[in-house]
Amino acid sequence: MKMKKFLCSILILSLLLAVNINAAELVWSEYKTGGNVTAHVSGIEAGDKVIAGVFNESDELVRAMSTISEGDSVEFNVNTAGGEYAKAFVWNEKSLEPVDDISQKITADGITDDAIFSDNQQPNRVDKVVGYRTFDAVEGEYMIKLDVTVWKKGDNAIVIGDSSNGVLNYGTSSAILLFNGDNFAVRNGAGNGNYAANAVNLCEVQLNKKYEIVFWGNTNDNTYKVIITEGKNRYTSGSLHSRTNGESIDTIALISNGKNTAVTNGCYSNFAFTGKNLTVITNPEDMVLEPIHVYEGFEGLYYGMMVDGKYVRGNNGRLTYDYDSVSDDSAMFIPRDMGDGSHAFVCKSSNNRMTTPGTGILSGNNLQSAAYSTNDNTQHWLLEESENYSEDNLSYYIKHIDSDEYIGTSSSWWYGDILALVEEREKAEVTFVPLYEESPLYLVSKTSAYNSLTDRQRFMLESVYESVAGDIFGRYGGHSEWTPRIRMDNLFAEILSGDLTEAEQITKLNEFLNDTNGFIYSGQASYEAVSTSLPGTEGLYAEINEGTAGTYDFWRGTMLSGVLYKYSIYTAEGSLEQTINLYVQDDGTAKQNAETFKKIILQIPHVFRKHLKNVKVRSDSANSYNGGGGDMYIRLNWSPDANGMRNTVVHELGHIISSNNGGWAEGGGWANAVAMDMFTPSTYGASNNTEDFAEFCRMYFEAYSCKDRQRGLRVIMPERYASFGRLRKQNMAGWGLWEDEYTD
Repeated sequence: MKMKKFLCSILILSLLLAVNINAAELVWSEYKTGGNVTAHVSGIEAGDKVIAGVFNESDELVRAMSTISEGDSVEFNVNTAGGEYAKAFVWNEKSLEPVDDISQKITADGITDDAIFSDNQQPNRVDKVVGYRTFDAVEGEYMIKLDVTVWKKGDNAIVIGDSSNGVLNYGTSSAILLFNGDNFAVRNGAGNGNYAANAVNLCEVQLNKKYEIVFWGNTNDNTYKVIITEGKNRYTSGSLHSRTNGESIDTIALISNGKNTAVTNGCYSNFAFTGKNLTVITNPEDMVLEPIHVYEGFEGLYYGMMVDGKYVRGNNGRLTYDYDSVSDDSAMFIPRDMGDGSHAFVCKSSNNRMTTPGTGILSGNNLQSAAYSTNDNTQHWLLEESENYSEDNLSYYIKHIDSDEYIGTSSSWWYGDILALVEEREKAEVTFVPLYEESPLYLVSKTSAYNSLTDRQRFMLESVYESVAGDIFGRYGGHSEWTPRIRMDNLFAEILSGDLTEAEQITKLNEFLNDTNGFIYSGQASYEAVSTSLPGTEGLYAEINEGTAGTYDFWRGTMLSGVLYKYSIYTAEGSLEQTINLYVQDDGTAKQNAETFKKIILQIPHVFRKHLKNVKVRSDSANSYNGGGGDMYIRLNWSPDANGMRNTVVHELGHIISSNNGGWAEGGGWANAVAMDMFTPSTYGASNNTEDFAEFCRMYFEAYSCKDRQRGLRVIMPERYASFGRLRKQNMAGWGLWEDEYTD
């Protein structure tokens, strides 16, 4: 890190071998390649030390070599590593700031990475304490901040505690942050000098990066948390208990190994890591963390849409522009990314969307305000920047995705000034006026809890919230309107309510992100409606033979009388596509369910059912479907409708697909996808990865016929989507995902 000068002027390094400033003098010995350099110092004032260190071409400290007391000398090796040099400066132990530069640079071909001080090179050192600072004793709440840069990985730590008895070590500390090899880690203490739990990693240690470390604790209840900020990433531990209970703290120390360490002196840096900019805060009003991430994207905010100096309203059958200001929710719109390069515009008050003209005597070319339609492009609009567009003036021409027509203006004897579809020469300029205070996402993005999330976690939340993904798959907990976005709005409202502590806010966010509450469907995945004419099923027909009566194994050795049919499925051109052995028990319920199965299997594309060879239908109070290998069992004592059976048959086909493709669901690729996605398909799918895969297949099948759902599923479960795509490419004969099905 750069050694900034805290004097009134920056001291210029001399080219002489010795410089005398404020009576402090340091002299380097003659330098010899591959040999030793000795530094001699005198005239150091009480409370100061001299630090000899190695710097790079950018004047950043690479590693500290040693401390030197008055009248002492230090010796260390200098070897080849181009661009580095040695330098020394006076360091005040109380302020931990450089006081004076007292030496010129001494350059070599470099200094070796392992050029660390040995035992006889740090006088009065006790057991490798490499940095400490005492401060006025703090009782109650405190916040301690410092910047740490790690130069070399090792078993290191920062400890905070009471050193009034002359000793501060692991066992006597109140707060500890471990540099646990490759990770920063914390451990919950037991209050009696012992640990109560194993170490928990906060984040990876990356060399040469500056981390802001914050200890936020309270000596009254002996608790603390650790917050690490690096760039735009922030990592926060849960509430931790101190290892040793104490009434106050007065010391922070950087320790280079795990031994019990008495704090007697040190330079606050060593060959492994450095600490700087230490601040101790005791005023509660000053205990705040600056946001590191504020969401300011186009989507995710509410906007007023202005045309010809007036604001658009969207809570009635037509879209009028007759407001002088954004005076109520009917004039507030939120843009949604539709996943195909277009946007939808949703009115806050009605939740309706700007839609192409309807039908009827008064329709004409007037734009409508209508409920969300997932099955067509009527609500998909393209944005073209106007001539007046700038970062401060979000002015666009808006064109429908499926036509050459633009949004323009019209008038109606009944509705007044309205929006309409017009030719390009009549297009109107639409200006979006951001309403930052109206967006839950924007407001919550300014909280410390939200900023404790990683970049990837924030990206996942924002991607779902901003896009079509937040509005689809609407059966959660039995509520058809409970979409992912509504759940996010409820979560954000709870965070903004002021009723939760920061720790509770973080817990809520992490629960949502880690699938604790992040399932799409309560119970098993099910859809309200699914197309009966999917790509790949057009014109299919079937033939069935007379069947062979006999006694057959209908489930794990249960022999029942029934009929075996050959059920053959043909393409529209008459080619045999698949033959399924259909076993049907001699029972009225079984026969009814077999008839339903014969219909719904024709509504499923061949690539999804091609591994299915045997289907056995019986009457059974188990009321269960089972699938694996090439077999499916339907064991019901009641008769579901076609949609209900199709839901579960597709789930079982998921099991069959997995088992016929190397156990895809049990593989590491699917496990990684499950771990990385924010949402899981259902609570039932969360039981194990095999059921998760089958539930994803059920959702995939639902999305297969609906463009918005297809795009939304990719956003909600991007890693599962990618894994399923790899399965398709590798093992399913190039079966196209929906991009292939719906791309001209």
